[in-house]
Amino acid sequence: MRQDWVQPGPQNLVEVTTYFERHGCNSPILSEAVGIAVVSIFFLAWETICPSAAPILLFGLLAVSYINYLLGRRDVLYPAFIYTAIWALVAAAYNFCPIKIDPIGWKTVALLLAGAVSFSVGSSFGNRSLIRSKLGDRGDMEGTKIHDNSQARNALLGCTLLITLLFLIVIIRIAGGIFSLNLQFLLKLNLPGSPLEGADAFTNTVVTSAGLLPVLTLWVLLMEEKRRWKVAICAICVGLFPLFVTQRGLVMVAFCGCLTLFLLKRRDRSFRKMAKPLGFAASGIITLMALMSLTKDWAQSPGGFSATDAMWMYIAGPVATLDYALYHPEFFKGQPNAVFAQVLTPLSRMGLIRYRSQMEVDGSKLDRFVFVPFPGNVYTAYKPYYQDFGVIGCLAAFTLFGFIEGHLFYSAIRGSRYAVFFFTYLSGPMMFSTFDDSFHAFSRHLNIIVFAIGYFWILKRIRVRL
Repeated sequence: MRQDWVQPGPQNLVEVTTYFERHGCNSPILSEAVGIAVVSIFFLAWETICPSAAPILLFGLLAVSYINYLLGRRDVLYPAFIYTAIWALVAAAYNFCPIKIDPIGWKTVALLLAGAVSFSVGSSFGNRSLIRSKLGDRGDMEGTKIHDNSQARNALLGCTLLITLLFLIVIIRIAGGIFSLNLQFLLKLNLPGSPLEGADAFTNTVVTSAGLLPVLTLWVLLMEEKRRWKVAICAICVGLFPLFVTQRGLVMVAFCGCLTLFLLKRRDRSFRKMAKPLGFAASGIITLMALMSLTKDWAQSPGGFSATDAMWMYIAGPVATLDYALYHPEFFKGQPNAVFAQVLTPLSRMGLIRYRSQMEVDGSKLDRFVFVPFPGNVYTAYKPYYQDFGVIGCLAAFTLFGFIEGHLFYSAIRGSRYAVFFFTYLSGPMMFSTFDDSFHAFSRHLNIIVFAIGYFWILKRIRVRL
């Protein structure tokens, strides 16, 4: 039977209006107008005292975020609002960054504001149906023909337990025994010269890629499973992977997906209701990322950065490194196409095209380091598209991303379980676009599609009579 736990939240506007009416206001716009006026005066005074481009970026992103909040009917899960609001928070962190950081120029401000507007425009068109179908908004993943199948979830949980056990066995084998799993080994495992660098392909695959299955299983259980103990077991499995091997990407994907599912279950997703839980969630992920940074070599070396400094470097640093990339394109001259690297590299290995990968050009899979003045090699989600396609191509790409996110959002709140799953997955690239780009992670996208087809279209149709 279909489980209608996804809440559309169209009543948010009505509830907010009633709230203001109870407090004697003629319109909810009154207090919002006062807030905008206060913020405007503050920024005008700030710009007069310390003229620079950064305050304009923050003010522009706040304005776009507020417009998106209204367009999304005061739903904090509306993709355009999430995207621009997170960028506004990062811009605020950059403006008030307590560690020394390079100033940004007007070119960077223009690109970031144009990107925010482009993503917002795309999201606004996401409510339009692409294909007219009778199955359009029926939530067909749990429709009348495909009933709830606990056996499928149990099979997924079983696979998760097996892959987690295999991961632990591999880690113990690398350590040389279970009693060698100490803090010193864990730090060594994440530093240059790690034992993983000389490991075989099977070991590398298990350690670096196996953690995705427990995350996907956790999402499915959060969507469909009523037994909380199963969800708890799966969550423990997810936590074991970054505990032994620092995997920021896996943590980001898991965190964003779980947060999205949490919000989808809430009927009132207005900022007034969601500000406190969102604040706790943001504080938690920032603290976790700062602690995970302590395993890096630049934190372990003498005179290295503290966890607090690392937190500011992770949040505000990519804005400064992007600015460096925009104003010093010659430094990145000769770099290969980054957006389609995961497509071009295998084609090159098959001899179908001529393409040199990042590893072949620079001797490293990572991007080049710049100093702003601290070292950084993440440039937000904009750099690969700007570098490969220029300004127009970059903005067109983010308009497309906004449309995809918006379409999945509207389909999800109408009940489509397929949309819920894919929107949960793509919330990661959207929420962490300020840090790095995952929109062009085509190999992971393919894995997600294969998982969705295997579970929702195949595994849920199979029943074993016991």
